[in-house]
Amino acid sequence: MYQQNQIMVERQSIKGKEVWLKVDPYHVQRPNPNIIPTEYFTASYYLQDPGYENADGEAIKDENGELKLFESPVAALSFARKNLENMM
Repeated sequence: MYQQNQIMVERQSIKGKEVWLKVDPYHVQRPNPNIIPTEYFTASYYLQDPGYENADGEAIKDENGELKLFESPVAALSFARKNLENMM
């Protein structure tokens, strides 16, 4: 696992294939700053290290095709892994 500028990347083996799961912070602008949370997280997966220039990733989306938002990095990683286990 490594982090760069609040981005977390974790390499995992899923069904014998190496994948990289990337979690990014996602800030939400609220009309009232006292409404929380204002920061969520998104998850993407890559079939090669996302640190490489040409690495293409796929964002995890919800049932409406929008970015799926998570309240914690752990929730994002867990959901992404389960999603990939079902896809592979």
